[in-house]
Amino acid sequence: MKKHLFIMMALALLLPSCKKSSGTIVMQFDSSQPVSSCSWALRDIAPGLPSDWSDYNYLVLEMKASSPQRFSIGPVTAGGFLPKNIQPFAGAWLRFTIPLDFFRELPASAVDMAATYNKARKLGQINIHSHQTGTLTGIDSIRFYMKNPVDNPTLGIRAITLAVDDPGEALLEDVFLVDRFGQWATKDWDGKVKSEEDLQAAWREEDGRLQTALFPGDEVSQYGGYRARQRKATGFFRTEKIDGKWWFVDPEGCLFLSVGADCINASVRTTTKDRAFVFEHLPETEGYADFYRWNIRRRYGEGNESEWINTAISRMHAWGLNTVANWSSREMTDAGRMPFVLTLPGLQLEKGVMGLPDVYDPQYARDIDGSIGEMARRYRDNPWLLGYFVGNEQPWPGQESVLCDRILNGGDTPIKKALASWIGENGDSFESRRAFVYGTFDRFLGLVNRVLKTYDPNHLNLGMRFGGHTSNGLLSVTARHFDVFSFNCYEVQPSVEFMERIDEMTGLPILIGEYHFGVPDRGMAAGIVQAANYRERGNAYRYYNEQGYHHPSLVGAHWFQWIDQANTGRMDGENYNIGLLDITDRPYPDMVDAMKETHARLFRIHAGEQHPYDTKPKASGY
Repeated sequence: MKKHLFIMMALALLLPSCKKSSGTIVMQFDSSQPVSSCSWALRDIAPGLPSDWSDYNYLVLEMKASSPQRFSIGPVTAGGFLPKNIQPFAGAWLRFTIPLDFFRELPASAVDMAATYNKARKLGQINIHSHQTGTLTGIDSIRFYMKNPVDNPTLGIRAITLAVDDPGEALLEDVFLVDRFGQWATKDWDGKVKSEEDLQAAWREEDGRLQTALFPGDEVSQYGGYRARQRKATGFFRTEKIDGKWWFVDPEGCLFLSVGADCINASVRTTTKDRAFVFEHLPETEGYADFYRWNIRRRYGEGNESEWINTAISRMHAWGLNTVANWSSREMTDAGRMPFVLTLPGLQLEKGVMGLPDVYDPQYARDIDGSIGEMARRYRDNPWLLGYFVGNEQPWPGQESVLCDRILNGGDTPIKKALASWIGENGDSFESRRAFVYGTFDRFLGLVNRVLKTYDPNHLNLGMRFGGHTSNGLLSVTARHFDVFSFNCYEVQPSVEFMERIDEMTGLPILIGEYHFGVPDRGMAAGIVQAANYRERGNAYRYYNEQGYHHPSLVGAHWFQWIDQANTGRMDGENYNIGLLDITDRPYPDMVDAMKETHARLFRIHAGEQHPYDTKPKASGY
């Protein structure tokens, strides 16, 4: 509540340049301010708009954004301000539609937080994580704001209307937005590829730099563990606490910190359905474009795309990465050349309510016995496997009462009967509902872990990868079932307060499953934590990792993700500039330099032999 009040006060005080000329409104967001805001009375921004939007379904804007940085827009109603995050494609005039239901009601929860809150649009994305919703009556103005603007971005608006039926989104200029290499077409930057000869020269130059690994073979094992400290070798990865500090121990008995990247693949897909007009050239398409794979073919030749694996592994060795992290290609995980992680299949999280499966259904135990057993039989003897994740960013923690409402209002299921019986015996209160949810989650985790350890006693249970509110009570539940506590942490540095609570409530080693920093540039949004520029992104990488691994319980951190997302968005519309590589398969130099500097120091930092990097980056969260 205090944070919300602070933001509202800031919005009232920090105003950008807001001008209206010849029917077009131009707002410039002020980069000197942490929050830059502008409010427009309806009579000024759209004189024909009514104050009651109850009979309409869409807010329709004709706009042009100079930057892909997201901003917030919302009506100021009789009940308050209802903002949502908007990120239209940048650099051209377009028609963009916003479903008014996003302002009226909370979303139906999906399997994880991203699926719940990210809403893809034809020409951009809307994120509806903001919980402010209400009735669209008594509207007197529309407010725009941007947090931590980069390079004083502008937003032009020449029309705002309401519609009952979706008029559809459209590009209102005779331009394309994506060039034949997959780059954003309406902007130039240093190093932008202009020809295939440019690409081939850049790739040849990089090949020469990849001949030397960051760590000589006499310093690390084949798995990337540090030979300087040896413990008992078991042939598989395990954990051990030594002198008050947690470590992974690799199959050869060397101390190991898991330094990885998610989504190491040779593909970056984006849909072309109903929007092929935004692309300069589509070599082939069946409803999607994959510019990264097309560039890989340019690099290695048709039929030789698998060569990307050798380059990826050479990059990891040269940069000091040692883990193929979540959602990566099976070609990489099964190569037998780099440690990797997996997520357990068939847990039916997507079928559950808000990601909580129906463990009261007798068939559930039989189903997961089959799915876990099949994966475990494949990998139980594989020494390269670090361990298994149970799931990712379930949306219900902190919303246990909402979860119970949705179970009770749903179909006639075993979990509904169990909840109704529980309420009948224990009363219907917030505490009672939370106790039921925690008990159900405990049952789920216990069942999964028993099946996993039955079929694969050799590998670690790496936990759930929590992404939201995690109470002490919930932490206590996990302590009974995990070997490692995992969470995703999108902040300027790993939360010391949260890691201390994990220590206190679980006593487990800690793994960060996702984090990143991005720059709003090249047609892409910055991601969840924004850096001011590419140099500061490298600075943020150093600060985050060295401050994090300084904690005695942190044994791993996995960057999200290996390659930039498609600038026209993945399936949920995310188009983050967060890759170690761009869409043309070229590394970002500032990130490579930062990784090498920091990775060379991590063992000594975690061992307490060296102080961590302490220059705070120019970076901020959303």
